Amino acid sequence: ASAVGLTANVHKDPITREWTLEGGALVLADRGVCLIDEFDKMNEQDRTSIHEAMEQQSISISKAGIVTSLQARCSVIAAANPIGGRYDSSCTLAENVELTDPILQRFDCLCVLQDTVDPVADERLASFVTESHMLSIPTSDVARGAALAPQRSRFESSDGIDSGDLIPQALLRKYIQYARANCRPAL
Repeated sequence: ASAVGLTANVHKDPITREWTLEGGALVLADRGVCLIDEFDKMNEQDRTSIHEAMEQQSISISKAGIVTSLQARCSVIAAANPIGGRYDSSCTLAENVELTDPILQRFDCLCVLQDTVDPVADERLASFVTESHMLSIPTSDVARGAALAPQRSRFESSDGIDSGDLIPQALLRKYIQYARANCRPAL
């Protein structure tokens, strides 16, 4: 994400030849939520450009004869990865993600999510994701009408998981379809 993409941009309209103002993600998210991924990859100048938006809830523009203030009343959720890909618990959050105190202080809540190394759980998660993807997207053989060979579910008892606790994907799909059609929860 760049400062222009998050705040606002002034550019010349090719048809009218006039300068026009185009709001960035923070302006477009007014009265909503703006999600910023890879916050640690932004350069420091781009990060400091959103200070005003996060503190004053507005963005001031003074470019190409356009002087205005745009509303940016939104919540900002930003995700940053630790240096080297691993979080060091002996260091502070600011040291782990190399963010300055002024930008960190503009967030109301800081949350650290740590991935514990567990090869068995990681392999099981990777298998689930790839199997779900393969089952949800038809291959060219299936698209042409070929029958699928019966596949052994990885949830059978051979991998040590009690299959009685797991919901088959087809049943889960039906449940979600039913819930979307018939359930209307109210807060």
